[in-house]
Amino acid sequence: MKRGFQPRCRKCIGLDGTFLKGICKGQLLAAVGKDGNNQMFPIAWAVVGTESKDTWRWFMMILREDLNLGAGSQLVIISDMQKGLISASEEIFPECEHRMCARHILANWSQSWRGMERRKRFWGCARATF
Repeated sequence: MKRGFQPRCRKCIGLDGTFLKGICKGQLLAAVGKDGNNQMFPIAWAVVGTESKDTWRWFMMILREDLNLGAGSQLVIISDMQKGLISASEEIFPECEHRMCARHILANWSQSWRGMERRKRFWGCARATF
């Protein structure tokens, strides 16, 4: 995956975490990219006991070293507001650009901001910013 990411993917990494609810408990941390066909490209994943700044820092340090990302000067990280993720990314990749995931923003807003028309307008605005 490392050899596939470097020459073929944009320097944009999506980071997210999720609970594991089966036999294995804990959190799954994942990093994905987008390839030349605009398809998701899995980069790395790890299972950790809990999601925290320390586990995100550890995960991103491995990404930085394995992918030769340095301080992240040409890197964009997209995420939601995971526990400790933003502060860990600022520490590990001080020169990267950080963006919030539009789908997660809409999901958070939908709790008090409902309706199909507003949803359509949100996506119209989100697409216009690209």
